[in-house]
Amino acid sequence: MPTTKKTWDVMVVGDFFMDVVMSGFETFPRPGEEAFAQTLRQEIGGGAAITSCGLARLGMNVAVLGVVGQADGMWLVKRLIAAGVNASALEHHPNEPSGVTVSVSTPEDRAFYTYYGANEHLTQLLKNPDACANMARARHVHFACGPDPALDIDLFRDLRRSGCRVSVDVGWHEYWLSDPTSLDLLRESDMFFPNEREGERMTGESEPTAMLRWWRDRDVPGVALKLGDQGAMLLYRDELYCQPPYRVKTVDTTGAGDCFDAGYIHGWLDGQSPLDCLRIAAVCGAMSTRGLGGIVTFPSTDELQEALDKIS
Repeated sequence: MPTTKKTWDVMVVGDFFMDVVMSGFETFPRPGEEAFAQTLRQEIGGGAAITSCGLARLGMNVAVLGVVGQADGMWLVKRLIAAGVNASALEHHPNEPSGVTVSVSTPEDRAFYTYYGANEHLTQLLKNPDACANMARARHVHFACGPDPALDIDLFRDLRRSGCRVSVDVGWHEYWLSDPTSLDLLRESDMFFPNEREGERMTGESEPTAMLRWWRDRDVPGVALKLGDQGAMLLYRDELYCQPPYRVKTVDTTGAGDCFDAGYIHGWLDGQSPLDCLRIAAVCGAMSTRGLGGIVTFPSTDELQEALDKIS
């Protein structure tokens, strides 16, 4: 398949949610107890939304592909457009409402309560030849969802043959992480973005270096492993890299991993070295935690450069 003419730097495919973010809890309540948030914010959410908005803030030409509700989806579309993201490829489902997530966070961790809504129909959308042709118009396609290992492996191969890089961040989809055939899909991707808990579930290993070696031994070409306040590690072309954490005053960790993805993809498309991509990713992920949600405090290019200058 010849290389397709590129319109976008990145096409982000995946789930879109209306996020209700509550923060300021000292601890999570036990069953039967009530706890009161200190702050409340409504924002667009989901890995696809957060990563695409971060990439747009860093100057990338970004489009998104996914499914939102007919009645409530325009709120999401308007928020994406305001963030500089092209939302023309979003489908509007006539019956299902958009997905909703309630995020409850402490400075150390967070919990999510989610209704998947229209996102359930993404798998069907990915079978549409027009959607596949749209994805092929991007230099890089990032899947912020759990692609079907059986159905989407040919899609991954077609995208790479058309000149696209492909990356995946499935989030906590336990069925996907525990499915041995998911490895076949990762072998057809260029980069996988798990966090430590997801890595442990997939590999059965508890130590980050052992996780990366597990993937390397199974011919997965690239893994950027997010380790929270311990930083990050990278497997790239059989080499291992480490990045210490970038310290900030944390308010809310919602979406930090998706912001990490945006930073890495930005550096990658900008031609940075693997270690510099990891450094950019770590800074973007950390700086996104300075406020509620994953978008509001994502760094501008000037803020990012200033932070990189301090740690270089």
